[in-house]
Amino acid sequence: MNITHTLKDPRMGEEIIFAEASNGMQVAVCPKRGFSAVSAHVGLRFGSTDTRFRSPEGAIVEVPDGSAHFLEHKLFEGRDEKVFERFGAIGAQFNGGTGFRSTNYWFASSGRFGEGLDILMDFVQSPLITPERVEKEKGIIVQEVRSYEDSAPYRGIFLLHRAMYTNHPIRMTPGGAVSEVQRTTADDLQACFDAFYRPHQLRLVLAGDLIVDDVLAQVEALAVEARPGDAERLYPDEPTGPAAAQLDETFSVSRPHVWMGWRDKDGLGLGAQALRRRITSSLLLDLALDVSSPLHEELYLTGQTDDSLSYHYSSDSDWGHAVVSGLADDPEVFVKGVRWACQRLAEQGVSEVDFQRIKRASWGNVVSGIQTPGALAGTVLNSMLNEQEPFAVLDVLNDLTSDELTLRARELFDTAQSSVAILHS
Repeated sequence: MNITHTLKDPRMGEEIIFAEASNGMQVAVCPKRGFSAVSAHVGLRFGSTDTRFRSPEGAIVEVPDGSAHFLEHKLFEGRDEKVFERFGAIGAQFNGGTGFRSTNYWFASSGRFGEGLDILMDFVQSPLITPERVEKEKGIIVQEVRSYEDSAPYRGIFLLHRAMYTNHPIRMTPGGAVSEVQRTTADDLQACFDAFYRPHQLRLVLAGDLIVDDVLAQVEALAVEARPGDAERLYPDEPTGPAAAQLDETFSVSRPHVWMGWRDKDGLGLGAQALRRRITSSLLLDLALDVSSPLHEELYLTGQTDDSLSYHYSSDSDWGHAVVSGLADDPEVFVKGVRWACQRLAEQGVSEVDFQRIKRASWGNVVSGIQTPGALAGTVLNSMLNEQEPFAVLDVLNDLTSDELTLRARELFDTAQSSVAILHS
């Protein structure tokens, strides 16, 4: 195990030791003295949108929607014993998740951490995928997919995605449709594993009261043989503008559910530029719609929005969009009010007083959000997968100006780049 560098951040009071295993796996150890809990997170850049790719050997592969999520299920099944039984035997919590561009697995325990790390590295690196096992799992995944399809928030956000994007695979849910699950084969899942779950693509983060040399030695001992080569993701061309101004769907809801989105014309890849765009966009949503905002107060007092209002900014290498959602008896009033607030912010600009207020709040949220080993490990893993320096968000906050936010507001809240999705009863 080769230690590559160490990051010490006095602002956060954290130290991270970065290392590389002999098979190329990237490892980060975050010592947090005095904590009884220890957490390990492992992830890679392979997600639900990666359904068409050129394998490292040069073959063009197309797999059903939902294959990354299906593969996550198969890994948790283990080879000889189910992973939940193995973690349960040592009293550890564990879980995983599949996103649009990444998959991650984690566990946390207050004892027997070494055994937990053995389990994690075993099932992530050495799955057993057979036709019989795949067929057996389909019923479980179909139930999960149908439960999401019955969820208004889930249904609505993907209706909005279909309004915002014409061809981009973000239009498809991570689990895929039931028909896609049913046609998935063991060969599909094995092809995905072989193409993307290569040791040098894995990122492992360990956080807690750890002896660095000991855990690095254990990770090295558990590392499987290197498999050089990378898959090439093949995505369809995507127009720069939204696919539709508005999409409506009838669904079982007591009140209409409304989603609004503003999409960026393009992505910024990974790294520092993408992080800066995400931070500026998130801050602007806070300035326009947070409960502390005068614009939000006016929307609330005039009945244009209520306590159901929520918002977020989402992005990856080739997309970015702001989303606002809420319940509304009159969707038109909701849409008009939210657009007014966002456009008002863009037109008036960001005041220095509001900018300093929101910057202090964001700084506090960053610091308070990594106080546990699990939260710290998850944050560091996310930064590694996105090719960003851990805690770089603080550098961006220090460097930002109110003028930069104003310029970003005028770019982000462009009505021509917006779409609406509504679930009606």
